[in-house]
Amino acid sequence: MMENRSFDHMFGLMMSPDYPIDGLQGTETNPDGDEKDVPVNADAKISGDLTPDPGHHYPDVNMQIFGNYEARDDGGPKMMGFVKSYQDHTHDVPKSHRVMNCFSPEKIPVLTTLARQYANCDRWFSSVPGPTLPNRSYMHAATSIGRVDMSPIWADESTTIYELLATFGVSSKIYYEDFTVAMTFKALTGKQGDLFGRVDDFKRACKTGKLPAYSFIEPRFNAGEENGLVFEAADQHPDHNITEGETFIKDIYNAIRGNQAVWESTILAIVYDEHGGLYDHVTPPATVNPDGRNADNPGENVRPDIPAFDFTRLGVRVPAIIVSPYIEAGKIDSTVYDHTSIIATARKLFLSDKLDNPEKWNEHFLTERDKAAATFDQLLTRDTPRQDVVNFKAAQGPDIALVADLQHTSSLNKPLSSHQQALVQHAFELEQELPPGRRSGVVSPKEIQTEGQASTYLRTVAEEIRRSASAGAAGGQP
Repeated sequence: MMENRSFDHMFGLMMSPDYPIDGLQGTETNPDGDEKDVPVNADAKISGDLTPDPGHHYPDVNMQIFGNYEARDDGGPKMMGFVKSYQDHTHDVPKSHRVMNCFSPEKIPVLTTLARQYANCDRWFSSVPGPTLPNRSYMHAATSIGRVDMSPIWADESTTIYELLATFGVSSKIYYEDFTVAMTFKALTGKQGDLFGRVDDFKRACKTGKLPAYSFIEPRFNAGEENGLVFEAADQHPDHNITEGETFIKDIYNAIRGNQAVWESTILAIVYDEHGGLYDHVTPPATVNPDGRNADNPGENVRPDIPAFDFTRLGVRVPAIIVSPYIEAGKIDSTVYDHTSIIATARKLFLSDKLDNPEKWNEHFLTERDKAAATFDQLLTRDTPRQDVVNFKAAQGPDIALVADLQHTSSLNKPLSSHQQALVQHAFELEQELPPGRRSGVVSPKEIQTEGQASTYLRTVAEEIRRSASAGAAGGQP
C-alpha cells in the first residue's frame, strides 16, 4: 500500500482508444479562486510540485467533492473543488493549479507497465473520504472505529484480518521499512515477533519459498540512514521522489517473480491508501457503514471535535493494480472496490478451504464493509500461468535530468508532513508502554523535527517493541 495519489493523477493519461480505462479526455477542468478554469495536464513532476502538501483531511475532501467543507450536496457538479482546496493551503493562485498536474505514462514506467500487463482497476476507491491512518485502518480491520482523523487512539478497538486468519490456522505477516501503524492495534501487542518483519525479510521469504499466506507490505515513509547509507522515502507521498516508489514496487514484483513456485501461487495487489488531495474526476459511490459507528454513535474514544460522518460513502478513487500470472494482459476491471476488497478476497481464498461448506466463507467477516466488498479473484481467468517476463521501459522526457539530480540529494533534513508527525506520535504512545530502561529517551514527539530523525526514532521504537515481544514470548522480561 503506497501513499496519497489519485487514479487520474497517476493513470488518467493512459486512456486511449486501445486502452479504454475511465481516465482523462484532457478537457477536464477545475475553477481556481479567481474562477478561472484550470485544465488537467501532463506536467506532473517526479518531485517538486506539491509543497505544501495538498489537503486530504475530511473537510478538504468534502471541498474537493462537493465544493464546500460541510459536504452539502446541492445537486451541482461534483469533483470541482480541488484547486480551491489547494489554494486554501498554498495561499497562492498559480501554485494551486499544480493539483491538476498528472503523469504522462512514460514518467512512471513501472506502474504503467504493470497496469497494462495485468489488471488495472479503474473503480477502486479509498475506504474513507479522509487521510492516511483511517484508510490504513480499513486495510487492517475493515473499520476506523468511527474516526476520520489522524489520532493515535483510533485503532484501539478493532479485530484485524491477521487475527481472523489465525483462527483458521492461516499465516500472515506485516512487512515494513521504518514503521507500521499496525503496531498500534492492541490485540496485536505481544505478537510483534511473529506478525512483523522488515521488507528484507519479505524478500528472503520469497527466495526461500517461505512466505506466509497473507502479507501486507509497507514502504519507507521517511528518508533515513542505515549502516552508513542514506535511503530516500519510497511511499510516493507528496512531495517525495516518485521514482523511489517505482523502484520499491519493482523490487517487490521481482522478489515474487524470482521464485517460480511463489510466482505461480501469489496475487500481488498494489494500491494507494488515499488520493492525497490530487484531482480525480469520478464521484465516489455510496457504501455501507461497517459497524454502526457514526455521528450519533461515535464511541467513547471519539472526541467532540472529530467531524461527524456516517461512513456511507467512499473516498476518492485511487490507483490499483492486481498482478498474477493467471491474469491476461491488458485487463481493465471496472468493478467497484475499496480497500476491504483485499480482506474479502483473502477470506474467500483462504477460508473456503477450511470450511465444511466452502460457500459459507463470507459468514466469517470483520465488519459489514468487508462482508459487502467485491472480491477480485474473478480476474484470474487463465488455467495455466503465464511464463512471459515483463520488461520495464526507462522513463523518457524532460524529467530525466530531474530524476538524476534527485538521486544524488537527500531528504534527511526535510520537515515532517502531518502523516509523518502522526507516525511519530503513534510510536511515542507505544514507547510509553515499554519499561523505562528500554525507551529511547525522547520525552516529547516534538523533539522529532526532520525525516532523518523520524526514521531513526521510528525504527528504534519498532525494533525495541519487537525485541520485547519476542523476549516475552520466550519467557523473558517483556
